[in-house]
Amino acid sequence: MRVGSAKQGRIRVGAAIAIAAWCLASAGFSAPANLDPAPSKPASPAKPASPAKPSTPAAPKSPAKQAGPKKPWFKFDWGGGWVPGKIGVLEVDGPIEDPRWIISQIHALDKHPLVRAMVLRIDSPGGDVGAVQEIVDELVKFRDKGKVRRPIVASFAGVAASGGYYIACPADAIYSNPGTLTGSIGVILEFPVAAELLKKVGIEYVVIKSGRYKDSGNFARKMTPEEREIMQETVEDVYEQFLDAVWEGRSRQLREAVARETGKKVGNVRDGEARAWLRSLADGRVLSGRLAYDDGLVDELGGYEDALDRAAALAHLRGRPGTVSPPRRRRERSWMDYLGGMLGLPEPSGVTGRAVALKYLLR
Repeated sequence: MRVGSAKQGRIRVGAAIAIAAWCLASAGFSAPANLDPAPSKPASPAKPASPAKPSTPAAPKSPAKQAGPKKPWFKFDWGGGWVPGKIGVLEVDGPIEDPRWIISQIHALDKHPLVRAMVLRIDSPGGDVGAVQEIVDELVKFRDKGKVRRPIVASFAGVAASGGYYIACPADAIYSNPGTLTGSIGVILEFPVAAELLKKVGIEYVVIKSGRYKDSGNFARKMTPEEREIMQETVEDVYEQFLDAVWEGRSRQLREAVARETGKKVGNVRDGEARAWLRSLADGRVLSGRLAYDDGLVDELGGYEDALDRAAALAHLRGRPGTVSPPRRRRERSWMDYLGGMLGLPEPSGVTGRAVALKYLLR
């Protein structure tokens, strides 16, 4: 056994030396000429000089080659030539509830060594405000991380409304089908009220609280005017955050839309005019993809393949590069979901699991 182990060790060492030598040779390295000099020999006596021969005309020298850029000593060649990079594909499907799974997919694309751009495929009516904003923050980090900016191109499927539109705002370009349901820029906050029902069944709801507004939105009683005013103020603040996100990502396109509408030059459109245009669209209305394109909320009318081509062009990738898709989590469905599908009932677009939540959500 010892003899065999020693033999295997010598084979491994020899293989390692051979691989190292091949790498050095590929990189252009060669051993110095005097690495192993031969022993010097004694000088031999000088021979008598032979008579000079008639000189022959020298052949013309070829022009010296100009030094060009050094070629890399390695490249990935899988039969298709140089492989410059790939496009990551992130799919956001359904109501946006827990952002952690989507964020983990963004991180997976971020760590992939060949991903140079992202196509954000959206088919969502929106969701919780906090979840949507967390996803947007991670998309911005992906886009701006490193020395080379990685472009993001959003592609709208059937629905990309409210929070579904919000997460597309960091994109360098937005593609939408003409019939996509989009827009619905706004905030919604809902409270169920069951005071009359509890009264009929004889249930009394007792609340012990530390402050006057601690139980605002209690379903066992109606909301007071003061509580409604406070809630409205909160909704308006979150609504302004939505407008700021749209303006930050699409101020140029909104100016262009105002210029088309008013006949002005784009440079003559003031920020106040463009913001007023955005606010006129952000009243919760639902728009088709074509109307959103006319209003400056969408860059181009097209599908997923068009978005891939645009992402490749923005990232300066050759031809049609390959795509990388992180593993998707299969959506869990309850027996109520299957029953609703058998009866032809639409799936609920609301976010489940919370009695009250601020939402960027299509209604």
